[in-house]
Amino acid sequence: MKSYILSFVASFLLFSSCNSLLDETVFSELTTDTYLNTTEAKQTILLSAYGNAQLREYYYFYGPGMTSGETWNEFGAIETQFTPLCNFTWVSSHEYFSGIWNKLYSVIRDANIILDNVADGEEQLAAEALFLRGFSYSLLYDWFGALPLPASSDDELYLERASEEETVRFIEKDLTEAAAALPVNQGTYGRATKGAALGILAKLYLNTRQWQKSADIAKAVIDLNKYTLIPNYGDVFSIENEGNSELIWVIQSNPQAGIPFVANTFPTDYPHLPNQTIYASRVYLFDEFVNSFDPADTRKDLIVTSYTSTSGEFVQLLGNDRSLSGKYEFDKDALGASYGNDIPVLRYADILLARAEALNELNGPNEESIRLINEVRQRAGDISPLPESGFTKETLRDHIFKERGWEFYFEQKSRTDRIRQGTFVSGALARGKTAAKPFHVLFPLPLTELNANPNLVQNEGY
Repeated sequence: MKSYILSFVASFLLFSSCNSLLDETVFSELTTDTYLNTTEAKQTILLSAYGNAQLREYYYFYGPGMTSGETWNEFGAIETQFTPLCNFTWVSSHEYFSGIWNKLYSVIRDANIILDNVADGEEQLAAEALFLRGFSYSLLYDWFGALPLPASSDDELYLERASEEETVRFIEKDLTEAAAALPVNQGTYGRATKGAALGILAKLYLNTRQWQKSADIAKAVIDLNKYTLIPNYGDVFSIENEGNSELIWVIQSNPQAGIPFVANTFPTDYPHLPNQTIYASRVYLFDEFVNSFDPADTRKDLIVTSYTSTSGEFVQLLGNDRSLSGKYEFDKDALGASYGNDIPVLRYADILLARAEALNELNGPNEESIRLINEVRQRAGDISPLPESGFTKETLRDHIFKERGWEFYFEQKSRTDRIRQGTFVSGALARGKTAAKPFHVLFPLPLTELNANPNLVQNEGY
């Protein structure tokens, strides 16, 4: 993880040697030292970091659901990657682990270059770099646990893993400092904001069971008075409604740099336009989950339980563990398998339910937790609000996790939620995944990294 100037930056650099009569006299020259003195150059590197933080890959979108039992797959060449995730037979050479590791450490590398060279007047530039670094470390920590923590582009190449406590403190510091300097609103959609930094921090505290801190930071996001639940659940994910008031941090996409998730979800005979490609792979929801919704819950309306194929055949999906998530629509402007759907990473409903959960863990059932849950439920249609009494801490906790499942399916939250709930491994065993063991709550460090860095120690059990 030694620093190096990105290839597109290096293309601006001129190198010369005066060993020939043909050499020209150079009156001005950009070197690695002078180039990084310009704000323009640092902005270019920041855009590289943003680009790498846009995780438009299968490992991010499908990894959590496949391992948690939220989804399963059949057909297509990608089945060889998905099946080990579903069956708890993954190994350290699985390409998804090296994929997310390399992508996010590229963000960290770029952020460190910026932070090592930031100048007076570039406080927001630094804050955005801190956010991207903290966000990247938070995802890596979620997948792998304690991490090597390069904090500078001059750090040693072969760092050991920090302790878990040091890792969490490092992420906390980055996100806290970023939140203090970032604006509530950005002029450009998709750039880091105060709400995004606070929101990712609130989720870090939630997942590390720091309940009071999570409750406090979630309230700080609420108190920004920037975010709201939009009235129609389906509109949260609509291409026409991208950038809506519920979205705090998203993975952006467009047909030119798109996401093939829709192409990997639906069967090839599902009705679609000629410009929309569908792959052989299919990703399904289980009947037990689909049937758990209240019949009046509009969140269920985005689940496809049957369809009429392009050949006119009626296909029943519910009842066969093959329901499909229609949360992300077919993009009318798709270029083949490249679809322009933005994918929420963090939205306001998550903040409301995070505070409700943290307050319940602190105080047991309480008026505010019930109110926050009901705020989310109210948007979901004509379903009964939770009563203000009749819960214990345990039963309210169970309901919060059910609510999270209904609210956030296909949003990459199920694995972390079930780990926090303590049902990740036990749930897998109940599904007949006999290979599941307690150590599977963390993924293995990538084999490629272990081979490259002799100071890394693999996670227990792998």
